[in-house]
Amino acid sequence: MKAQEIKYIMIAAYILLNGMVMNKTKDRIRIFNSFEEAKATEIQNIIKQSPIDRLRHTVELILRVYQVSREDLKSRTATGKIRIIKAG
Repeated sequence: MKAQEIKYIMIAAYILLNGMVMNKTKDRIRIFNSFEEAKATEIQNIIKQSPIDRLRHTVELILRVYQVSREDLKSRTATGKIRIIKAG
């Protein structure tokens, strides 16, 4: 594999794994030379976020993973029981 191909694979993997972490308002794509550099940048971006934004992103990720919408959550009533839903 050529170095350029490896770089593109690293970029694609980084975007797939860390899409929620990166700031979506930027209109440019940054190409990293290593996973370590990408991870250091990711950590700096997380540090810059407010705790409320980090919690909001976490909740959104959980809702996407379990395929639950906010409307579903609002329509549920508290039963005092834990309900496990199997997807798919």
